[in-house]
Amino acid sequence: MTDDTAATEAAADEIGYAAALAELSEILHELDGDEVDVDVLGGRVRRAAELLRICRDRIASARFEVEQVVTDLDPTTPLPTPETPDPPPAP
Repeated sequence: MTDDTAATEAAADEIGYAAALAELSEILHELDGDEVDVDVLGGRVRRAAELLRICRDRIASARFEVEQVVTDLDPTTPLPTPETPDPPPAP
């Protein structure tokens, strides 16, 4: 990975979910139009993929945090881990 790629990924990860979703919506609207510039098409699709990754990561992170809070409320439930995000159902 080059320094430029790492810097771009770090900057992309700093964007919030709402901002990523809004930018993704703009890109989709742009790509849906009839006047898509072929010279920028690849870059826009690549950015859309990055934004999708960011949104999915934010959702997964939020889900994990919520599961941890719920688990903390019931000390008999095993704590979920990233490898096994869904704890077994309580008896």
